[in-house]
Parts: sequence; structure tokens; C-alpha cells
Amino acid sequence: MSICQLCHSSDISILQAKDSFTYKGRKIEFEVEYSVCNSCGREFIDSQQIQKNDATILNAKTFADGLLSSKEIQEIRQKLGLTQEMASKVFGGRVNAFSEYESGKIIQSVEMDRLLRLSSEFNQVFHWLIAFSGDTVGRV
Repeated sequence: MSICQLCHSSDISILQAKDSFTYKGRKIEFEVEYSVCNSCGREFIDSQQIQKNDATILNAKTFADGLLSSKEIQEIRQKLGLTQEMASKVFGGRVNAFSEYESGKIIQSVEMDRLLRLSSEFNQVFHWLIAFSGDTVGRV
């Protein structure tokens, strides 16, 4: 729960506003979340809203680039029966990579995006990656 830093009131409203930015020559519109203190009128963005807004912007960029969204990555990982740590072992990358992809902190590479799509679509590719990683994770 947010508290106004100016008047210390907890009577806070959560609002949304449209915003936009230019990415690779294209205007991208999205919604951001912010707070308004109903006691003093101060507008602010708390740390959770910053993280949520950053994830929204990152997902807008991935959409513009034709990449999987953070939610789509999570859905593929779960469909394959992998934890985030297992997915990092099978597909490569840092231990926290899938946590960061799925929370919208970082964008996956084009290569990782293609590998996830292939593994989701073709079971043989997924099983080959498991064997190649030397792990026995996921569904058999």
C-alpha cells in the first residue's frame, strides 16, 4: 500500500494514462499506471508501478520487434514442463534469464525467441535440447 510522501495520507487512487514513445521510427502507444493522493493531490509513481510500467514498455518493444511477450515465454516454458532454472539449463543463458524474461526486465535475443518457438512447436527439437544439455528435465 502506498503512502503519500508529502502529507502521509494512505488515501491513494491508482490511475492509468496513455503514453507513447518512438521506437525504431514507429510510434508506440501504451498505458502507464500512477498514483494520486486524494488528500493533497500529489501525483507519483511507486516502485511497483515503475516495475510494471517498465515491463509494459519492454513488452511493447518486443511486440514491435515481432518477439514473444513475457507472458508468451512463461506459457511456453510451462507448456514444456520446465521451471525457470531448468529452462536456463536447456535453452542456455544465465540462471535468472527466464525470471528476467518473464518479469519484463530484459528482452530475449532473436535467437532465444526462435529457439523457444521451435521447441514449443516441435517436440523433437525440445527433446534434442534436453539431451544436448545433459539434463533430464521436462516432459519425456
